[in-house]
Amino acid sequence: MEWMSARPIMLGIAGGSGSGKTHLARQIRRMAGESVVSVISMDSYFQTETHDDGAAVNFDHPGHLDLNQMLADLDALRAGRVAEVPSYDFRTMRQTPRAQRVDPTPVVIVEGLFVLGEPIVSRFDLTCFLDVADDQRLLGRILRDRTERNATIEEIVDRYQRFVRPSYAVFVAPARHNADVVVDFTYRRAFFARLLAHIVRDYVRGELDLASLIHEIRQENYTIGYRMDQGVMPATIDLRDLARAYPETAFPPSMPNDVGPGALYLGREGH
Repeated sequence: MEWMSARPIMLGIAGGSGSGKTHLARQIRRMAGESVVSVISMDSYFQTETHDDGAAVNFDHPGHLDLNQMLADLDALRAGRVAEVPSYDFRTMRQTPRAQRVDPTPVVIVEGLFVLGEPIVSRFDLTCFLDVADDQRLLGRILRDRTERNATIEEIVDRYQRFVRPSYAVFVAPARHNADVVVDFTYRRAFFARLLAHIVRDYVRGELDLASLIHEIRQENYTIGYRMDQGVMPATIDLRDLARAYPETAFPPSMPNDVGPGALYLGREGH
């Protein structure tokens, strides 16, 4: 059976930096079929001004995102139109002029740190949060940034301590409660990737009522003080308001003199 939906199914994948979001999205596309799955990375929408010191850019802060462009692209895809998604080069820390064509395939996967925050999360039919142990996420960043971004170990640890860890606590971890599914992605990576790919294939073939499955999943999300279709972190919290409440100036511009990048930044008294 052929795919008969009026618009693409939008799947959002969130999680901390180094949790495997990009890897999972690409795996699903490869296993389910590139002709039926498109992938968008939220990283494409980063915007940075000229910086003499690239280490000063906090890529884990939503203030650098071009949310207006991202929302326009997601809305275009939901309406069945092609989106011209920007590109960002993390090696040069510049947005590149060449756009990436993203087609409104039966399933569109969007992965990124802030996928579960408003006004983005309301664009998705199904969302998941990859719950990964802190040390595994740090290892994931080290492996990625060493090969893809030409970063040294010292630079990676410094950025993790100054930006990644505090940003995760403020912007990413609280939004996990907005996810339809929270998965242990420390030890269940292969299983979850194959499961999602299987769901996508069955849906595209017309062998799965995905709307009913999504409804069942959301009915099981019991949270204290909220309706079953609401998260603990109200979806009405706008990322832009949150970014203003916790500006980049709230993060340390550099490591304290007595704490080097090779040690965990636990404060001057070591607590």
